[in-house]
Amino acid sequence: MNIDTTRPMRLRFAPSPTGFLHLGGARTALFNWLLAKKHNGTFILRIEDTDAERSTEESTGQILDSLQWLGIQWDEGPFFQSQRLEHYREHIDRLYKEGKIYPAFESPEELEAERERALAEKRNPIYNRASLKLPKEEVERRLAEGMRFVWRFKVPDEGYTDVPETLMSGAADCRFENAAMGDFVISRAGTLKEPGWPLYNFCCVVDDALMGITHVIRGQEHLSNAARQVLLYKAFDYPVPTFTHLPLIMKNNKKMSKRDKDADPAFPVSVSGRRELGYLQEATINFISLLGCSYPMEEEIFPVDVLIRNFDLNRLQKSNANFDEDKYLFQNSWYIKNLPRESVVERVVPFIEAAGYDWESAAPVSRDAYKWLGDIVALEVERCKLLSEFPAALSYFFVAPTSYDARGVQKIFHGEGVPELLDAVAEALLLTNPFTKDAMEASLRSLGDTRGLGFGKVAQPVRLAVTGRTASPGLFEVLEALGREEVIRRLINAKEWLQSNPKA
Repeated sequence: MNIDTTRPMRLRFAPSPTGFLHLGGARTALFNWLLAKKHNGTFILRIEDTDAERSTEESTGQILDSLQWLGIQWDEGPFFQSQRLEHYREHIDRLYKEGKIYPAFESPEELEAERERALAEKRNPIYNRASLKLPKEEVERRLAEGMRFVWRFKVPDEGYTDVPETLMSGAADCRFENAAMGDFVISRAGTLKEPGWPLYNFCCVVDDALMGITHVIRGQEHLSNAARQVLLYKAFDYPVPTFTHLPLIMKNNKKMSKRDKDADPAFPVSVSGRRELGYLQEATINFISLLGCSYPMEEEIFPVDVLIRNFDLNRLQKSNANFDEDKYLFQNSWYIKNLPRESVVERVVPFIEAAGYDWESAAPVSRDAYKWLGDIVALEVERCKLLSEFPAALSYFFVAPTSYDARGVQKIFHGEGVPELLDAVAEALLLTNPFTKDAMEASLRSLGDTRGLGFGKVAQPVRLAVTGRTASPGLFEVLEALGREEVIRRLINAKEWLQSNPKA
């Protein structure tokens, strides 16, 4: 499909603040933003908060925060529909004067009864236009008496409404028979003195028209709304934007939705939830950019500038996208390993502090605390796939062990002469200069040779004594990071613990 660039491209993301920003919503925002950036267009943020009962300031704040964290910055807005009522009422008045809408007075109970009759008679259960058939005098009387009504749009009796769709162009799903559509409601119930709020389809059209939106990229679930919106555009004689309705995102053969939020806390569907787990902004953008979109390069690691340069509506896929957790985690791990170390450390700090660790006090007095933190983070970047994994992985750097891995105690600490060995290691390290990994390794290998021990018989008790674990990054890198004084203190503590707990 060729993009019309004869007029400035304007796109928008228009979430409803009734919950968190879903990863699917983030994909929609990203695709709109990428297309706008590629064509030097404008990206607009509009908050569709006309549902007063469900919309919350908390949700709005979370949506804005999530977009900013992702780096999806809007050029205009945020605009709030709740503050634009005058525009909607002006447009309703215009349609009423032109005879394109009419008040419908039926109660919900009456409408339900009519729907059941239609189904029983095997008719399409669309509105039967009972209120449209009322005499003009009766309509005026009901309005004057304050009877509640909704505004209904008068759909043409014949013909079709075609949705200008890029991804499903030519498909039957994009052509809607007017006679089967029925006169749809564009407002909630109200009176002349207290009008009901206009509904989504109506507000969306008015806002998109007034904001000059040229292209609309949104989820497939909105395709059924598109025909009604096209009719409204034409009723106002406004240009109809080009639509792109994205296929679903599937996971485990089910549609991902906000209702999944509590299904598994390890795999939240919100942007904020993934952020709290330690997924990176770069990885999240990279991953969702591939949900239903292909790129000319074979790689699957893309910086944002590459995404902008290569994004194209022609690359969108018609089939549903698969949400691959393994791929997402792999990409996150890749960015942790490959981003500048300072950037990773900066992002790890909040997780370490949230876990209750005082990294500044834990640093050896001879070391710059922040540089020291960078050094120990570097020891775990190959192992940690999430930022949230760093606190547990590094915990022994901040707090000396007070207990030891149970299997390690049985297998390693209960070996013959271990307390004496730990004492000898402490003495050897006290005399090792400089206190570097190479010098320490030479010293402990010499100690092992003197005692007739293989290197593992020396290294394993030392690792367990210093970290409380049987596995860690390189032993001598760990010892160097902890510093001489702390290492010796931990070796002595472990020896004393062993002597106090011989049968542990």
